[in-house]
Amino acid sequence: MRFVRESMYKFIKDPGDVRIGEVIRRGWVGGDVGVLGVPWDGAVGTRPGSRLAPSRIRSWLYSSPYVFSNVSIVDLGDVDVVVGDHNETWRRVEETVSEALGLVRELIVIGGDSTTSYAAFRGLRKAVGGGLAYVLLDAHPDVRVVTEGLTSGQVIRWIRGVDPDAYIAIIGVRPHSNAPYLFNEAKKLGVNVYTIDQVDSMGIDAVVNEVMNNVGNRMVHLSINLDVVDPAFAPGVNSPSPGGFTSREAIRLIRELSTRLTPKIFDVVEVTPPFDINDVTSMLASAIIINAVWVHKA
Repeated sequence: MRFVRESMYKFIKDPGDVRIGEVIRRGWVGGDVGVLGVPWDGAVGTRPGSRLAPSRIRSWLYSSPYVFSNVSIVDLGDVDVVVGDHNETWRRVEETVSEALGLVRELIVIGGDSTTSYAAFRGLRKAVGGGLAYVLLDAHPDVRVVTEGLTSGQVIRWIRGVDPDAYIAIIGVRPHSNAPYLFNEAKKLGVNVYTIDQVDSMGIDAVVNEVMNNVGNRMVHLSINLDVVDPAFAPGVNSPSPGGFTSREAIRLIRELSTRLTPKIFDVVEVTPPFDINDVTSMLASAIIINAVWVHKA
């Protein structure tokens, strides 16, 4: 007699401990929460490999306990990216996200480099029009001015171009890791920047409250670039910057922001598995995604 079983997400035979992978549905179908991968890192200027993150993060996410109550989760698959063609890839992300938003209440997008977030925002704009807010946790303001080439360091500049009226806030920027002119560029673009020092002085609750008040009734796209977390807790990222949030602080920030802002899109970007250590960054990304799900709390 053969002893075989279907691929499972746990080894301990505890029927009361249900894992996400055991209940998730797969396919282009409706649900409360959708998961969409974007295996793309064509705009990375330093450490490549975030194209591998969607599958790696999923492996930890789906082996995590199902902690929700009557929340249906659907894995919508990965966007069919085109290696070497960023414009076509971004167009496909935009179209796919726009359509996916009609299937779910909250869309989780797993990048990929941070241009994933830009293309997803285009999809949100396409689906709902104006009245948007983009709230980002990041070590960098991503408003570079470059003379040639492609870099994800321009994502916020591009997002502003997509929606000149959107409220944009970035939380966790490190002054010591960014050229001073970038802060002036952010100000000119109407971007609210909260440096890590400001978060320390104001406190997380005060920052969340202020962002909440500024967002108002706008529909929200919430994003986290994992380099906002200190490299001690998230070494596997594209552009690590010392002096960031602890993993606990990042989880708390996302949980508070997501619960209060109920984002239509939540994305996690810039996890770079080839530079990770024992998968700690992918595990953190998985925990952050779980805490970003607001549907069961609404």
